[in-house]
Amino acid sequence: SAALFGESLNLSSSPQLGHYHIVPFRDHAVFVLGWKGYYQLALRSGVYEKLHATEIKEGEVVRIDPIYEEYEFKAIKDPAERLKAPTVGYYAFYKTLDGFRKEIYLTKAEMEHHALQYSNGYRSDKEKGTKYTFWSKDFDSMALKTMFRQLIGKYGLMSTELETAFKADMSAGGFDES
Repeated sequence: SAALFGESLNLSSSPQLGHYHIVPFRDHAVFVLGWKGYYQLALRSGVYEKLHATEIKEGEVVRIDPIYEEYEFKAIKDPAERLKAPTVGYYAFYKTLDGFRKEIYLTKAEMEHHALQYSNGYRSDKEKGTKYTFWSKDFDSMALKTMFRQLIGKYGLMSTELETAFKADMSAGGFDES
C-alpha cells in the first residue's frame, strides 16, 4: 500500500531520485516522503515561483533577526571550499507567483534538538551509538526535508495532492522521522 500510495502521487520510488521511501516498521511498510518529493509536489501545485532549501555553512551568516524574520547570508562561491566548510544551519524559502515570500532558518543545534524531540529512532541511535535511522545516516537530507515540511506545512499553499502526502508522511503509529 505504501508503494501504491507513492505511485498514486506520481512520485518515483527510485532511491536515486529520493521522492519517497518505503520503510519497514513493526509489521508493515510505511510511506516516507523525501525532501525531493515535497519539492516536486509543491512545484506541481502551480503556486510557487521559487522554492529552495539549503545548508548554511560556517562563515555564510551575515545577519539574523528572528523577530522580524530577516536573514542575510553571503554564500561561499567556490564549490570545493563550500563543501569543506562545516554546516551551521539550514535555510528554506519560497516565493509565490503573486510575489509573497516566506523564509525560515534553523541553526544546526536547533535542528538537532528537533530531531531528538520528534524521532524516537534518532534518540535511540544517539543513546546506543548506532546509525539505523535516516537522521543518523543522512542528517542534512533529513534537515532539508524538515525545512520543507515546516515551511510548506506551516506557511505554504498546499494542493490537495501535497496535503494528502503531507498527512500520510510517516503516519504509522508513533513513527516520525521529520
